[in-house]
Amino acid sequence: MEKCYLSYKTKFVITILTVSMAFLFTSCYSNYLTIDYEVHWGAVWNDKHTKVAFVASKRAYRNAEGIAAFPDGGRSLYLLEDVGLYVFDYENKLLDELITFSDLTSWLGTYRSGWHVTLALTDTMVYYLLSPVPGWDWQTEQARTPENLQYITSLKERYQQAYAFDMYAQNNKIVDSTAFNKLIIKSEKCDLTSLYNQLEKIPLTDWDLKPAEIFPKSDEEYIEETIYLRNPSAKTRRAVVEQIIAKKSKAEIESLIKKMDNYKHSLEGSEKIMYELKSKDTYEQIKALL
Repeated sequence: MEKCYLSYKTKFVITILTVSMAFLFTSCYSNYLTIDYEVHWGAVWNDKHTKVAFVASKRAYRNAEGIAAFPDGGRSLYLLEDVGLYVFDYENKLLDELITFSDLTSWLGTYRSGWHVTLALTDTMVYYLLSPVPGWDWQTEQARTPENLQYITSLKERYQQAYAFDMYAQNNKIVDSTAFNKLIIKSEKCDLTSLYNQLEKIPLTDWDLKPAEIFPKSDEEYIEETIYLRNPSAKTRRAVVEQIIAKKSKAEIESLIKKMDNYKHSLEGSEKIMYELKSKDTYEQIKALL
């Protein structure tokens, strides 16, 4: 009977410790969501300079805090990691995600430094060739387990050939390398700075970056962290303005502007200056809703 009791007690203690540790680690991340997108190098124009094809990453995460941030800042808790092929219509300001590369993303991650992208764009087709940096051979050499090697080999077999995505039929097919290379020679690269300037005007819902769906909280919580700059992510604040504050009445929007003004005047010295500088874009975005 005593052995049974000790066994039960031991199991109980282990259960409590497991639950406590799980709670401790899940609570060691920021309560503020960061969302972002990043256009990869290799964006190209179509012949008429009316559309641009590019590969881009999307991310949504909560920064590590407390014990999760040790010893070197920790790894953020990612709620969204995605890399896809896009076409942006300059004339109509429309962004279209054509296809995502979830299998390649799971191996290379979302940061563009790990991706090599080659693209060509016609009126109906987007041609693409994707590979890892510094290359498939290096990737296979770095495989630490047979399972890793098998996975990398399967990725290499799939992505070492060029593809064409038909924007109207919405399907993908392998293309001849000679034909692909001829298209690449004629392709004109798009300057990323000018592309980013245009994409800044596109609602973040077009990127499917919706904070309230990715990390559910009340509208009030999102609004409070936005107007008082508790959330340092400028894109998340913009999303809150576009997706939550924009739905409020004129009187409610005016009230939020007044709250920001009152808060600014309650500050002094460098705190006031910093709030005024960092809140400028958010403040102007809210005022533009009136």
